[in-house]
Amino acid sequence: MLGAFGFITDLTPIVEAQRAVAESERELRGVLDDLQDTYYRTDQNGIVVRASKSVVRLLGYAPDEMIGRRLSDFYCSEAERDDFLARMRANGGHIVGGESRLRHKDGHEMWVLTNAHFMRDAAGNVIGVEGTTRDNTERRNAEQELRLAARVLEDSGEAIMITDPHAIVLKVNQAFTRITGYAAGEVIGRNARLLSSGRQNAAFYAGMWRSIKETGYWRGEIWNRRRNGELFPEWLGISSVRDTAGEITHFVGIFTDISERKATEAKIAFLAHHDPLTGLPNRLLLKDRMEQAMAHAERSKRKVALLFVDLDRFKAVNDSFGHPVGDTLLRDAAQRLMGCVRDSDTISRHGGDEFLVILTDLQNPDVPAQVAAKIMAVLGERFHIDAHEANISASIGIAVYPDDGDDFDVLLKKADTAMYHAKAAGRNAFRFYTERMNSDVQERLDLHNALRRAIGQGEFVLHYQPLVDLARGRIVGGEALVRWASPELGLQLPSNFIGAAEHSGLIVPLGEWVLQEACRELANWHEGGRRELTMAVNVSSIQFRRGDVEDTVLRALAASGAQPGALELELTESILIDGAEQVLATIRRLQALGVGLAIDDFGTGYSSLAYLKRFAADKLKIDQSFVRGIADDPNDAAIVRALIELAHSLGLKVVAEGVETEAVLNELRRMGCDMVQGFHFSQPLPAADFRRLIGLD
Repeated sequence: MLGAFGFITDLTPIVEAQRAVAESERELRGVLDDLQDTYYRTDQNGIVVRASKSVVRLLGYAPDEMIGRRLSDFYCSEAERDDFLARMRANGGHIVGGESRLRHKDGHEMWVLTNAHFMRDAAGNVIGVEGTTRDNTERRNAEQELRLAARVLEDSGEAIMITDPHAIVLKVNQAFTRITGYAAGEVIGRNARLLSSGRQNAAFYAGMWRSIKETGYWRGEIWNRRRNGELFPEWLGISSVRDTAGEITHFVGIFTDISERKATEAKIAFLAHHDPLTGLPNRLLLKDRMEQAMAHAERSKRKVALLFVDLDRFKAVNDSFGHPVGDTLLRDAAQRLMGCVRDSDTISRHGGDEFLVILTDLQNPDVPAQVAAKIMAVLGERFHIDAHEANISASIGIAVYPDDGDDFDVLLKKADTAMYHAKAAGRNAFRFYTERMNSDVQERLDLHNALRRAIGQGEFVLHYQPLVDLARGRIVGGEALVRWASPELGLQLPSNFIGAAEHSGLIVPLGEWVLQEACRELANWHEGGRRELTMAVNVSSIQFRRGDVEDTVLRALAASGAQPGALELELTESILIDGAEQVLATIRRLQALGVGLAIDDFGTGYSSLAYLKRFAADKLKIDQSFVRGIADDPNDAAIVRALIELAHSLGLKVVAEGVETEAVLNELRRMGCDMVQGFHFSQPLPAADFRRLIGLD
C-alpha cells in the first residue's frame, strides 16, 4: 500500500490483530452469556454498557433493554444502590457476596448476591463497575424459615423435647427448662425417662408407645417429675418423624404444665358445691345430704331437723363497717356454727346472712331446741374484727322430717316460715314450724296475688310532691309517688305494699309502669309551658338486680316524648353498694343518655364517701329523720349541716325531705340547702291537683 510519503505499508498484522480481538470478544461474550450468573458492566455514570443474556432469567429484561439505562433503575430504591456502592468503597473497591434487593420487570422484589469491583483507568480513576449477580431469594427465604423455625422452637411457650429413636434427648427449648428445671446441658444425651414420675405403670407406657408406632402420634395427660423432685401434671403430645424409607429418625414431644389448670378445675368443682366465702356446702350439696339423711332416717325410724338460721342486725354491721368486715363476720359465724354440731351434721350458707343446719339421726326430740339455743348463745357473743366490735343475734326456724314433710323444698320453706315468726317475735329466738304459720304465709301469698291483679287491672296511680328551690321559693319539679287504689282496701300508701312487691318481684313491672306514667306526665308539664320542671322517680334495688333499668327508661322516654335531661332517678345507697361495678356501668349509661341521678335517704345507710365520688350523682337527698329535728336537736342540726357541706364540696345539689315547719325551713336556708320538699309546702297530690298547683289548669 502506498503511504502518504510514498512508502508501501503492510496492514496485515493490524487486521489480524483486530480480527483476533474481535474473536476473543465473541468468545468472551459467549462465555459470559453462558454463565448462570448475570454479568454486567457500567460506565463511570452508572449507565449499563454490557449485560449477559442471563439477565432475562434474573430480571426479565433482554440485554438490549438494560443497556443505556442507569443501574440504579433496577434497585428497589436509590438508597439501596447508594448503600451497595458505599459498601464497595468501604471494602477497597470490591465486594464479594454483597446482598441487595432488585426489582423484576414484572414488579416483584427479589434478593440477589453480587460479586463486583470498580474498573479503573491507568491513572486509577473509576471508569465503571463490573460484576456478576445471582438470584438469592429462594435461599434467603429458606434461611429465614430456618431462623423462624429455630426462633419458634426456642420462644415457644410450650416445652419441646427432640430425641433420637432410642429416646435419647437431642434438643430442648427454654420452656422445657422453665417447666422442668433442667438446663439443656443436663438432659441432652440422657434418656427422656429421667422425667418419669413413677405414677404411670408399665401398661400405660406400653399403650402410649403402641399408639405412636401405629399412628405416629399420642396425646394425653401424664405426670412427670421436675428437677427438684416435685411431681406435676402435663398435657403431652408425642409425634414420630420418619425418613423417606419410613424409618423413625426422631421423636418430638411437646408439653405444657397443667398444674394451674388442674387446680382451677378442682376449685371450680369445689365451688360448684361450696360457698366461696365460708367454704361451707352450698344449697345444692346440702340438698343432696338432706335427701341422704332422710333416706337413712326412714330406714332407721329416726328424724332429721332442718334449721334456718338468719343473722339479726348483720346489715347494720355491714353498712357501718363495710363489706370486708361483714365478710369476716360471716366467716367467723360459720366457724362458731361448726362448733355447735356433730361431724355427721351439715352446715350450709344459704346466701347473704342466712345459714342452714341439718341435724341427722335424731332420737331425742329435744336436740333441735338444744342446738338452736347453743347457736343463739355462740352467735350472741361479741365479734372482734380488726379494730371493730360487732354484736349480732340469730333468729332460727326449725322444721322436722318426717313430721313437717318428706321433701327438702317443703321442709326448707317451712323452716323459712318458722324463722320469720322467730324474727317477728323480737329476734334472738327460735321457733318450730306449726300449721298456724301457714295462714301467715297464705296472707302474704294473697297480697302478692292481689298486687299482680292490681298491676294487670291498672289500680295504681301516681301522686306528685312539689320540689321547691329554696333560694327562689319556686317549684322546680315534682317527685312521683305511687299509690294503690285498691277497690277492697282503699287508697294504700307504699309502706303497705312495696315490701311485698319487692319480695315477689312484682316491683319490676310496677316500676316500669311508674316510669312510663311519670314520663307521660312530665311531657304534659312541658307541653303546658313549664319546661323548667323536672320529674324525680324512685328506683328499687330489685329493679336494678332483676330488671333492665336502662331499657325501661329508654322505652318510657320514647313513648312519652319526655326529655331525658328533665328525668331524675332516685337511687338508695343499697343499690350502690350491692354489685357496685355492674351498677356503676348501668349508671354511667343512664348518665350518657342525659338522665339525672340523685342519692335518696342519704345518711341512713352506709353513707360512703367513696361511693359518692365514684357514682357522680347530681343530687343528694337528706332523709327526713334528720331534717325534722334540726330546729330543736343540735345533733340532727350538726348532721344535716355536715351533709350539706359535704355534698357541696363534691359539687352536688342538696334536697332536704320532710320539711313540715317554718322553723325547719329557716334552719335549712341558713345552712345553704338548695332544695326542699315536704308537707310545709304540699302533700303529694294527684296529677290534676298538681297541674293546678303549677298553674297549668
